[in-house]
Amino acid sequence: MKKTPQTVAVMCFSSGTGGMERSAVRLAKFLSTITTVVLFCKKDSFTENLYHEEGDDYACEPIDFISRKFSPSMLFGVRAAVKQHAIKNVIFFGASELKTLYFSLRSSDINMIVWHGTTKSKPKRDFLHRLVYSDVNYHVALSNHLIRNVKEIVPLTPGAAYKVIRPSFDFEVKTRRSEDKNAEISILHVGRVAYGKGQLDAVLACDALYQQGVAFKLSMVGSADNSNYINEVMAAIESSDIKESVSLEGYVASVNSYLEKADILLFPSSGEGMPNAFIEALHYDIVCIAYSNTVFPEFIDMGFHVHLVADGDVGALASTLTQVVSNLDEEKRLSQANMALAKTYFSVERELDEWREVLV
Repeated sequence: MKKTPQTVAVMCFSSGTGGMERSAVRLAKFLSTITTVVLFCKKDSFTENLYHEEGDDYACEPIDFISRKFSPSMLFGVRAAVKQHAIKNVIFFGASELKTLYFSLRSSDINMIVWHGTTKSKPKRDFLHRLVYSDVNYHVALSNHLIRNVKEIVPLTPGAAYKVIRPSFDFEVKTRRSEDKNAEISILHVGRVAYGKGQLDAVLACDALYQQGVAFKLSMVGSADNSNYINEVMAAIESSDIKESVSLEGYVASVNSYLEKADILLFPSSGEGMPNAFIEALHYDIVCIAYSNTVFPEFIDMGFHVHLVADGDVGALASTLTQVVSNLDEEKRLSQANMALAKTYFSVERELDEWREVLV
């Protein structure tokens, strides 16, 4: 009989509207299938709105506060809610608010888990950070790359454990029938339109296909949070020879309909913690191409058939893309093995069992 963890608080007090906030809501929903979960968030935030949109069977405690660095209202609000819900496990998403939480949860019998989903660059080894991280029981990250990064940046907590828990994916995979083969090569890029996400690199790489007379369609899916960068991307497209072959799709509720039609995922990101879009693509017979940085070499280690090129080398990206296109049928055949492997590495039961190991 599998363990039923005691009550879990998933805490994300960010005011942002990105992946971390979505991951927090997703984890609260996910863990509510095996235990009682309460989502703690900033009042009137994107995270709270996501909770109300989801409408799932777990509670939400919005906390009203102003300062993220140190907030008495957060301190006392969290303390009261933790006591009210008899919280035994805390999974914290973020960084700044940990200072307040240290004092809010001090002397309580809490299993403290800090979740890490992005690469950090600024060391946090000063006295204050050593203090606030001193009560952490587990550092949980999405990849081996992130665990290494945590150990380099965050204070090493005596007695704390470091664990990789990759996210799981549970969706119906629909692939094309042979008679529905695309008339032109379908290339997909997924990611926020922001510096480092690789939209410009993708456009430049696809220009090599145009020069060789290859018919293709590049669809770029993702919201435009950075107006300066979206202007750069649009200007590059407009001044290129491939503007008729590029489509900026913007934000879409589900990427799956694009994955079902794609032949190639072109993902030249400058660095990811654990890229959801890349993992989703591995569930389809899609040829995946990325830069060899941060987490991406781990996919090779796991046995996936993917193409990695030197980090930031647009010329190598273009060369690999043209080689894949010239041998596309064989590349897609090799990529079919990714589908079964992805279901194993990113299964729901695997993730649930790994969370049971760290929760009391």
